[in-house]
Amino acid sequence: MDEQSQILDLLTVRGRIRVPALREIVAQLSANSGGEALEDTLRIYKLCRLLDMLGHSEYHRGRLGWLTVVSPHLGRLPVAGRELYVLTGARTGAALNEIRSAATSANVRVSISELVQRSTEPLLPCRIALEFESPLESRRLAEVLGVARSHTPPAWTLACFSQEVAEFESSLEWHPKNVSIRGVEIFDPTRMAFIDGLEIPDGPFLCRSISDLSLMFAVNGAEEARIDDADWGRYWALAKASVAAILHDRRRRLIAVPTTVPLPRLLARALCLCSGMAPSILVGERRRGARDYMIFAEVPSEVADKVAQKLGVGFVPQTINTI
Repeated sequence: MDEQSQILDLLTVRGRIRVPALREIVAQLSANSGGEALEDTLRIYKLCRLLDMLGHSEYHRGRLGWLTVVSPHLGRLPVAGRELYVLTGARTGAALNEIRSAATSANVRVSISELVQRSTEPLLPCRIALEFESPLESRRLAEVLGVARSHTPPAWTLACFSQEVAEFESSLEWHPKNVSIRGVEIFDPTRMAFIDGLEIPDGPFLCRSISDLSLMFAVNGAEEARIDDADWGRYWALAKASVAAILHDRRRRLIAVPTTVPLPRLLARALCLCSGMAPSILVGERRRGARDYMIFAEVPSEVADKVAQKLGVGFVPQTINTI
């Protein structure tokens, strides 16, 4: 079995893996391959999020979070005029042979490609893409394989059905303010980071406990609300401050998201499933104070505009040089 398939293959067999157990598995795999186990202390967190973005699993966050594999699915990529699909969800190392066998038995003409992810994470599974001559043939192969199929690109569906930042705000349970400036970090929208000792802003703001980073609160005037989704919390704060954090190269179909403000999971998956590839990382020059970005590729303008609408702040038009 190739290295890239090991985690997804194991997740497919088990159905669910606790994050502490995943950490031990990754450490063992790294040791077996002669590499350093966990040089990046956030590696497991990033791996879980990437598997979720790619549509292979659901990442349930928490002190003892877990990954749950999702059912296999053929989802069409948003490429005009082509019947191009990506295989997501559960699969084993035998997936390619099973697809070829099913295509032969059903007399379906399909072009199958396997592409290694651009990510620096070596345990991400390769992208398996299938291109058909007609929607009828893609439906027939899905039926033979016994997997679900979406002719409407999941990237568009997810972007449309994700909540908006205004809906996130209305879902919060507001109470009289009890937050003290002591013992908290305040999110600075311009720096896109939590800062210790920052003065309380005049308008709405986001803060978190220094002693327990999972305790996060939105504060608006005399009221506060507990934040359970840190990603939406940060984008709520950015929207309130009218700060556009995300760059958009419309001509090259690239979206650049600062690594300090990761997208809410459904919107991240929507961008990821525009290509079926995990985002690459663009490292900024530290001496110039530049940020690191996650680069999502092959994003149609319609999907990009819908994601911007959901976040409540437009994207910054900019040429993105990924080299």
